[in-house]
Amino acid sequence: MNAAVQSGGHTAREAAYLALIEVEQEGAYANLALKRLLATYTLPAREARLASQIVYGTLRRKFALDHILAQFLHQPIGKLMPEALVVLRLSLFQLHYLDHAEPYAVTDEAVKLAKKYANPPLARMVNAVLRNYLRCSDRAALLPDRADLPRYLAITLSYPRWLVDYLLAIFPPAEALRFCELANQPAGLFLRVNTLRQDRPALCAALREEGIEADAAGFAPETARIRGGSGDLAHCRAFRNGGFLMQGAASQLVAHALAPAPGSRVLDLCAAPGGKTTHLAALMGDRGEIHAFDLYAHKIKLIADNAARLGIRSIRPQACDAACLPPAYRQWADYILLDAPCSGLGVLDARPDSRYHKQRGDIAELAKLARRLLDAAAGYLRPGGLLCFSTCTITREENQDQVRAFLAAHPEFRPAPMTALAAWLPQAEDRAAALAGEIQLLPQRHGCEGFFIALLQKGAGA
Repeated sequence: MNAAVQSGGHTAREAAYLALIEVEQEGAYANLALKRLLATYTLPAREARLASQIVYGTLRRKFALDHILAQFLHQPIGKLMPEALVVLRLSLFQLHYLDHAEPYAVTDEAVKLAKKYANPPLARMVNAVLRNYLRCSDRAALLPDRADLPRYLAITLSYPRWLVDYLLAIFPPAEALRFCELANQPAGLFLRVNTLRQDRPALCAALREEGIEADAAGFAPETARIRGGSGDLAHCRAFRNGGFLMQGAASQLVAHALAPAPGSRVLDLCAAPGGKTTHLAALMGDRGEIHAFDLYAHKIKLIADNAARLGIRSIRPQACDAACLPPAYRQWADYILLDAPCSGLGVLDARPDSRYHKQRGDIAELAKLARRLLDAAAGYLRPGGLLCFSTCTITREENQDQVRAFLAAHPEFRPAPMTALAAWLPQAEDRAAALAGEIQLLPQRHGCEGFFIALLQKGAGA
């Protein structure tokens, strides 16, 4: 981005355009593209927040935006230059969904962006489309309403049709609707207090001294939530000093489900970036050995960096395929965590572009991978040891069915009660499920990410 982006009145929109065009043309992940742009080009905090709002909002509503645009274009959307299409999408998102957007400012900046990144004739087209939209007297009629729920979810709320069909097959209609509505809202920002350094009240007080409002939230005693605008938390003193780590509220329950004792041997088989790994270390008082594996060497650095910042010494990160660890790990571990690769359907709010990269067939393929890892984990665990299996998704194929198949193939294992979780869950049926050894958390029922957690114990005589 040149100096013109760093100065002037509409830097947020240009930053948003540059992030979105990377997503559209290069298949970049939106969060990484935006993070890099905001780190490279110094924007005022208000502009940075607006850029983020435009990028994530445009991606969450992509199908809806294209459906509206098609009604004002004289050619199929697929025939447009990507540069012009991205300008139209991000501009229409502001006009249709942001109450504070000023129509003149949005259209004026859209024309400038189109001239700069597309060409002058396309700038005239962009201007005409947006002005025709603004002249529309019944904008609500441009999108399907709830009377046709499948079409409403697929177009108005912008979910791939295969996913709509899947959700309507596993949830009642009202729950499917609520699931999709919640996934279209910005993800809440949750923190996990580093209890090796301080407790939750002390962290919240320290953050307030820096102008950041945080308070108790979620289920676990280490969980806090940021209220209102937070700025860049990675630059605050409490973060630099190892006071906390960003981690979802449901994700923080996983380490508590396993609850490793201090001095134990622990394997974390799919550990990057290290949120759950460092939580296990905190619960162990940083006493014992945690061998943390990831397939990719560059992700090992993320684990090591998080451990170093949090002051943890018990973690040993290693790049290795967790499905085939060296023979020395045979019956080595007292505890194993397998937070398996999955479809990620429980965290669509945090990854707004991920829904467009998934296919129905991915679920079966990811279930096969998780099963391979589970079978391997059975051999790494000592008799009497505990294995926690978790995912951030909602599908039976990846979750409940996976556990049933594993238990059938490994009769030496049985479900084990997750006592700490049961004590924190407000609903009786959830407490019973946790004590029976597994629970499926859902955004529309529990107010957190969609997460599945199961705890299994290997028989002492195995």
